[in-house]
Amino acid sequence: MTAPERSQLNSVGRLKPKNITMLSYNACGLASSILELEQCALEYSVDIILVQETFLKPKNPKCCKLNNYVQLRTDRQGAPKGGTALYYRQTLNCSPIDIPPLINLEATGCRLTMSSHGAIIIISVYLPPKKELLRSDVETLFALGDAVILFGDLNSKSTQWRCNYTNANGRKMIDLAKDLHFDVIAPPTQTYFPNNVRNRPDILDIALMRRVALNVRCIETLQNLNSDHRPVLLKIGPPTENSPKNKTITSWRKVSLLLEETDTPILNNIPDNIETTDEIDYAIGALTNHIATVIEDSSREVPAADSRRKLPEDVRVLLKAKTQPCVARAHIRHAKIGPVRELSNVK
Repeated sequence: MTAPERSQLNSVGRLKPKNITMLSYNACGLASSILELEQCALEYSVDIILVQETFLKPKNPKCCKLNNYVQLRTDRQGAPKGGTALYYRQTLNCSPIDIPPLINLEATGCRLTMSSHGAIIIISVYLPPKKELLRSDVETLFALGDAVILFGDLNSKSTQWRCNYTNANGRKMIDLAKDLHFDVIAPPTQTYFPNNVRNRPDILDIALMRRVALNVRCIETLQNLNSDHRPVLLKIGPPTENSPKNKTITSWRKVSLLLEETDTPILNNIPDNIETTDEIDYAIGALTNHIATVIEDSSREVPAADSRRKLPEDVRVLLKAKTQPCVARAHIRHAKIGPVRELSNVK
């Protein structure tokens, strides 16, 4: 990992925040979007920025610095592209950490001390799309502290966090979440908009949180920056009496797709020929319970409101026009993938 300059370390403050705002961003080449990233961090008052696919190399150690932030980098060596970075505010009680050798994951991390919590390890993580998610890599990172947040592009898809389908890494992630007792925190909308119009937008940028005794205030995809990935904003903090109430959001598209699946244990128990009133009552109860379960599995709770600053109306109109073709592609019907095991502790 590229260490911060001595002048940066000497200027580090001792602020121990109660709340923290993080931004994860797969830059697909950081040098071309560093100025936009700085403006985005300023607009949303970001404390820690986590970047993947920086494409930075050790021969340019001073590239892509940000004012008032300490830069940490782990450049991919011996191969093109790749690389991770992390920026934290100089005022924070924060320090770099050494990342042990990993097999498939790329990572850069820091240790943050908060007034409302003990030390939290925060790590920018990247798993290349053709690499396998390995248990050993995940265990190595979670072993770095009692409370750990892994945030970045993990290329692990699952319908449990509203992806279009579940891939092999997504199934492994579900099993690991159960075995290692961590939560998968995903934004409600797509984070990845592929340049190939035949591929559908999806959710690739997520956070894994283990033993973090703080509330997720919000996690959302921002329509900012110039990459095939959109940045994801994550705010966490202690529960307070004035915390906004939650509301329930249901993915009716997911409900529709799940209700099309007729080969389920509940529905298979309904007799083909219903003759008695008891059989009618049983069939009605089974169908009602099935629909209620599908709706519950397709719903999630989110904060009713958040305090982020709104973009000017003219800017939001331009952004909407820019992203409308990508959003439209998200609703193109594709082949349905088979059922996935339910994961009760993933939110």
